[in-house]
Amino acid sequence: MDFLKARSTGLTLILTVALALGLSLAPVPDALRPLPSLQRGPLPEKLVALVLPTSLSGGRATRPPGEVMTAGAGAAKRPPEETGEVEEPADAGALVAEPLPAVPTTPGIGLEELSAPTLARAKDLEALRERMGSQHVDIELNCRKAGPDGSCLEDGLAPYTRALAELREDARRTPVRVVHLGDSLVASDHITDLVRDRLQERFGAGGKGFLFITRPASAGRWTRSGRGSDGWEIERLVDSKWPRDRVGWTGVAFSSEKGSQSTRYDVEGSRVAELFFLAQPASGTVQFSVDGKPLQRIHTRGFSKNKSEAAFARVTLPQGAKSLTLTTSGKVELHGMTLESGTPGVVYDTVGLLGGMAEVYLRAQPAAFRAQLRQRKPSLVVMMVGGNEAFFYSRDRTTLDEVRAQIKELMSRVRTNVPNAACLLMAPIDAGVRTMSGEVVSRRGTREIGDIYREEAREAGCAFWDAYAAMGGEGSAMRWLEEGLMLDDLVHPRARGSDLLGHLFDLSLQRAFAKSRAPLVAVADPTGLQNADTALARTFDKLKRRESGEALRVGVAQLGGSHTASHYFTDVVREVLTKRFGDAGRGFIAAGKASPRLEPAGVTRALEGDWTIEDAAKDAPPPGGLWGLTGIRAVGGPGAKLRIQFCKDCPEAKEASGRLDLYALDVPDVRAPDIAVDGELLPPDAPPPEPLTEPTVRIRSFPVTGSSHTVEVTAPKDGNVTVLGASLEYDTPGVVYDALGLPGATASTLGAMDAAAVDAQLASRRPDLLVFWYGTNEAGRSGLDASALRRDYAAMLTRLRKATDAECLVMGPTDRLTQDANGRWSEAPSLASVLNTLPQVAKDAGCAYWSTRAAMGGERSMLRWQRAQPALGHADGVHLTPEGYARLAGAFSRELLTAYEAHKKAGPTSRVEDN
Repeated sequence: MDFLKARSTGLTLILTVALALGLSLAPVPDALRPLPSLQRGPLPEKLVALVLPTSLSGGRATRPPGEVMTAGAGAAKRPPEETGEVEEPADAGALVAEPLPAVPTTPGIGLEELSAPTLARAKDLEALRERMGSQHVDIELNCRKAGPDGSCLEDGLAPYTRALAELREDARRTPVRVVHLGDSLVASDHITDLVRDRLQERFGAGGKGFLFITRPASAGRWTRSGRGSDGWEIERLVDSKWPRDRVGWTGVAFSSEKGSQSTRYDVEGSRVAELFFLAQPASGTVQFSVDGKPLQRIHTRGFSKNKSEAAFARVTLPQGAKSLTLTTSGKVELHGMTLESGTPGVVYDTVGLLGGMAEVYLRAQPAAFRAQLRQRKPSLVVMMVGGNEAFFYSRDRTTLDEVRAQIKELMSRVRTNVPNAACLLMAPIDAGVRTMSGEVVSRRGTREIGDIYREEAREAGCAFWDAYAAMGGEGSAMRWLEEGLMLDDLVHPRARGSDLLGHLFDLSLQRAFAKSRAPLVAVADPTGLQNADTALARTFDKLKRRESGEALRVGVAQLGGSHTASHYFTDVVREVLTKRFGDAGRGFIAAGKASPRLEPAGVTRALEGDWTIEDAAKDAPPPGGLWGLTGIRAVGGPGAKLRIQFCKDCPEAKEASGRLDLYALDVPDVRAPDIAVDGELLPPDAPPPEPLTEPTVRIRSFPVTGSSHTVEVTAPKDGNVTVLGASLEYDTPGVVYDALGLPGATASTLGAMDAAAVDAQLASRRPDLLVFWYGTNEAGRSGLDASALRRDYAAMLTRLRKATDAECLVMGPTDRLTQDANGRWSEAPSLASVLNTLPQVAKDAGCAYWSTRAAMGGERSMLRWQRAQPALGHADGVHLTPEGYARLAGAFSRELLTAYEAHKKAGPTSRVEDN
């Protein structure tokens, strides 16, 4: 006996292993086998894998398990896939200056209407999709309304795509709401946040939508809830003792029976808050406070003395509100909160329950389910369940007939309660399981349940999306695990994997929308920087040499209208390029009055005395007039003074040397002005070799030392002076980026100015690259002659390239809209003509092309930029806000540097002549 006692543990272990091996090899169902993998493949290898660690058997070690999210002690026992949920650090996005890899994408997959930064991230996910073998799977639309002859009158997504079309056409004044119900894949919001962000980018943001009172689980992300106090009592439909006869599809009840509780929401950009609560006989109140100040008190007592029911209270938030706090008093039960902007756009509600299944949502009190769903007035209801059903089926704890009946009933409940809404059902994604030997195999039941969902969605008139096929089909969960896209539980994707699923679902929605309607403007508006590899080869070569250490100057001159004249766009691009390649000076500044737009760059202008600022666009002079590079000339009367200061408040750099140039008109029989540089009056000019017979542009150059410099021009007491501008450059290697813009200018404005004068001034700037940003003003003209635009623009490109020997890049117009008397927006009259003309002009001239409209997001993007928070588009439908210009400049810089990086990798650098 002592012998047995001393060895009892070892004997027990041996007997247990023997029993496990015996059962695994016995002719019994797989569900009863502890090691079902022993039935597959050679037995010796399986036994080796069982007893040896993977590191010794030549296998690959599994990744360590991720963080675990649990719903708390009151939760019912759930399958393993509902206990793993990781919050990974969000990708903050690349800096403006950081290029992103160029990824070829197939046209028509749904990327066309994304803004440049979002498109760059989408291309990154496309590269991941290709590597993982995931697929673009179209939504199966099915038929929600059939005609007497059996033909389909309305497909399963029609109410949703129709509502989006109304948004796009500016014919809708209420949000398009989507309600997305699901399990823990939705609870993490890693899939749905990407879908939400893209829909709101394409169609406008209507607000955050539905949020829980506080986190319904003990851990996880706070993104879809308020931040509540610790005393809330939380009951969930997934709990073993769920809140019966009280909760609707929102799924969770938050009660404050043990004293006052509170929660706080970030409401920046929101104007409407709506509380979902239980109206009950017991008395209770909820105090709404905005930014710490009381706003309104809601009483939660119902009208019935013995019945509770779902109720709602809507509150208007003051403009500029930042936080909303709810504080309870008495017996209160809350179900959630919705936040909306009060403007047209997309609102994407999500409710994800850990352990969620169709059966769980059917536990909701029917009247509350109906009331809550109708209150949201959704255009689309998405149901994303099936993973837990597959788990229980694989454990023989449910049957396929039960799964079919439950999803049929859930879809019926949705269709019945909101008959005017579209519905969409998703198939469950692939999942895996580990045997006791450590082998990873596909979980059975996932495909079968997906097939059932497809059949029932078709029968119910709901659309269907096969997430299983999109992920990559059977075995994809194992591939995702190997690439770090899956948690160790083989069920939950990590944040990056969830982003990929969201990416695929979003693009399927976008393709369905695109097929449902014709575009408002029939144009080919390509995204990305076109033809850069050949058109910008010399510029890229020079940048590469500069980056490798050569002491080179790289000059860029951007010509255009008000987009360029505002300096908001060019200041950002200049900062990006000079930070990477060096700063060789501010470049050209036009003469003119003081402008706050120049101050961020340390440039100031001042006028004293009698000055007239003449404008080549507004004054409509006869062709051939003498103008500065921007189309501006400042004419001062006798004794008038003009002052331009560069690099104000810059750190002193006494060793820095450079050149300050003054651009002015010399006029016959008029004495030259007095010129002072840094307060020192310069000696008079020597008389010209021959007397002037007509006004002439003259460029005076002055050597300077240091970083900050001022030039002052004083008209003679007996005559006038005409100043065109000034420039500052340092004798240091780097980039000079000139902003040569004139509000209201078109390409023909530049073409009408004296060619010799413009060519000489532009050549003096020594550009390696000319950037032309015209077209927005042309788009606003009715009856624009597209053939004349093409001819004149091409002639101007040819002439200026010949004068400067520079490469060229043409930028297309921004999205320009006009507003009618009823306040509805539509495309500018000639926008389509300009969009169809300029890419061909650029191609024929050998220039690169970049569509700013496509970078904004394409069709009606201006409308969405106007309604963004903060606003990116100006209320006039033409210009952008400073934030909008900065975002567009960031997109352009990223595209330019991405093309540059691709050029660097393409081949050896060729030598070019330096300017």
